[in-house]
Amino acid sequence: MRTIPPRRPWRGRGLALAAALALLLGVLAAPAAPPALASTVSPITNYGPDGEQTVRFDTGGNAVDAHDGAIQRFGDTYYLYGTSYDCGYQWTVNSTFCGFKVYSSPDLVHWTDRGHVVDARSCKFCFRPHTVYDKATRKYVMWVNDQEAADKFRVYTADRPTGPFTEQPVPDLPAGTHCTADLDVFVDDDGTGYLACSNAGWHIAVIQLTPDYLRAAGPYDVTGVTRVEAPSIFKRNGVYYLTMSDPNCGYCTGTGTSYLTATSPLGPWKGRDAWTAADGALTVHGGLYGLSQQGEDWSDYTFSFDVAPLPTASGKLAQAGFSVRMNQDDHGYLFLLTGSGTGNGKLSVLRRAGSTTASHVVQLDKPIAAGEWHHVSVTASGSTLTTSVDGTQVDTYTDATYPVGKVGFREWNGADLESAKFDNVRVTSASGQDLLADDFSGDLSKWVVPTAGTSITANSCGGQPAQVATLRQRHGAPPIYMYFSDLWNGHTNEALANYHWQPLAFGADGSITPVQCGNATVRLDPGHPGRQAAVPGLDQSSGTAGFRTGCDVAGGVRREQSFTAGRGGRLASLAVTAFKDGTEQGRVERTPPSEPLDIEVTDGTRTLWSGSVPAAEIGWSARNVTVHPGIPVRRGAHYTVRISSTATTGCYGVAYNDHDPYQGGASAVSRDGGATFTAEPARDLKFLTTVRGA
Repeated sequence: MRTIPPRRPWRGRGLALAAALALLLGVLAAPAAPPALASTVSPITNYGPDGEQTVRFDTGGNAVDAHDGAIQRFGDTYYLYGTSYDCGYQWTVNSTFCGFKVYSSPDLVHWTDRGHVVDARSCKFCFRPHTVYDKATRKYVMWVNDQEAADKFRVYTADRPTGPFTEQPVPDLPAGTHCTADLDVFVDDDGTGYLACSNAGWHIAVIQLTPDYLRAAGPYDVTGVTRVEAPSIFKRNGVYYLTMSDPNCGYCTGTGTSYLTATSPLGPWKGRDAWTAADGALTVHGGLYGLSQQGEDWSDYTFSFDVAPLPTASGKLAQAGFSVRMNQDDHGYLFLLTGSGTGNGKLSVLRRAGSTTASHVVQLDKPIAAGEWHHVSVTASGSTLTTSVDGTQVDTYTDATYPVGKVGFREWNGADLESAKFDNVRVTSASGQDLLADDFSGDLSKWVVPTAGTSITANSCGGQPAQVATLRQRHGAPPIYMYFSDLWNGHTNEALANYHWQPLAFGADGSITPVQCGNATVRLDPGHPGRQAAVPGLDQSSGTAGFRTGCDVAGGVRREQSFTAGRGGRLASLAVTAFKDGTEQGRVERTPPSEPLDIEVTDGTRTLWSGSVPAAEIGWSARNVTVHPGIPVRRGAHYTVRISSTATTGCYGVAYNDHDPYQGGASAVSRDGGATFTAEPARDLKFLTTVRGA
């Protein structure tokens, strides 16, 4: 079909006519300014029509493989930096680091793979590449997390956003920050750089950087939030926002996102009120630990109080937490009073050192119902802890790990938010001296009150937050604040993680509106529409939109996709999007297929071509697996590509779409080694063919 080129827009003719008219009138016309790049409207597609997560494919048709990273705009182009998982990288159990990658896009939709900015090497814990531009040095500076580095972080610089990046001396961070893990790099309007980093999922610090952004300048602030990670800083209307994963949970399929605000990157950072004193009682809504101001050297004492556990966010139970001999958050003895109101309650006693190192549970002889008050006391004497509920001793525990420390309360700050009321607190020494008394009729000055973030989503849309990207616009338009979370799949193959990208919305008071998980549309200025890379000789394709992944091809399970040749010639190439995986569950060393992936092309009755692709040539992310049959095909004839494997461990997976994106064929599956196939009429596998010559 002949294509008629579009006519020039009338806008250009109108401008020329106006200029000519001005000259005729004797008006001196100023030279015309060069036209600015037009803006573009981009769909941000996270989910398919049925709410299913969908895979983002790059302009070459391969899954975007850059996770736990960041999006940045440099010039008129958007860049995505992230950790690659295609080589089989796996948190905690795999030392095969695949490297850090970068992709570029003009519209946040069409992403071109620009390769590695840091090559693969042996590294057990390398994550979170975040890149900024330093106008003073004219360098792109990238910070990454590396648990094996001297100070847990590495810094790289480059002359271009796509690299090559060169490693700089390992930065020496202030000891008081205790930063070891997730990070973000933020550049303020005056060019000052800041590093936000977390303490292995415990707290978050913000550190001012030197003018070259390579080291700590000295000033820093440790926020009061606990059990959080994945910090990200942005600035809006003079207010600084710090978003975070709340609570921390590595590679979980749904942790919350909350935020703090401040008038300076170095704080003080403020969130919601986790502790409030009203009506003569303390009400605690999450926030985790709040400890007494005094008591670092208290040894033998009795901690008593009244408590009314309140329903958790799920409403399934009520739980109140309290602690003794604890000078550092989560290092001491923690007690949990729990009940559903229907059966008898329980008391859990835990020795904590950032995690539980010893515990036991005591079954009580009475229900613990939400909203009902109980009197509790814990006596610490030497290495013995004795607990009573409503005047009855229920537990004695002996442990010498923590001989001294403060008292406090603890309510979980996660998606299943815990709440409780406390009153009539008293701490009495072994000699009968009052060390602390509070009936909460006044302020909370006797306590180190925890800072709690304001929640914007309870599950981060099925993943864990990575960043809020500030995408500045031209012509005075407000920036787009793009929320970015990795949608981990809960399986050992982290290369299959999807993404949730969504612009944040704000209330009139500057508060972040709760994230509504779905698809979105953004207007980018600068921006222009991108497109997929041209495939020479392309004949048939099921496209790249709306696909998800599944893995079951091994042993007796085979899959096939039929297609109709659009023209005659030689079937020069055939690509099926596939990946390999292990079928084990949990954080274990996986066993992927060792046997090859077998591919056949048939005409429905006989095999026209067959070949094999070695397992070593197939990655863990969904990528084009291309073969070159070279067989003749006839226009309008129907053919089928079939994939199988004799693998007895692991599986090969495919990308599929259940909304019939390809009208010239459909998929089918066999679960008996190919003896019979069951049609899947609305489903198509992701594939493409090229035909050349006659």
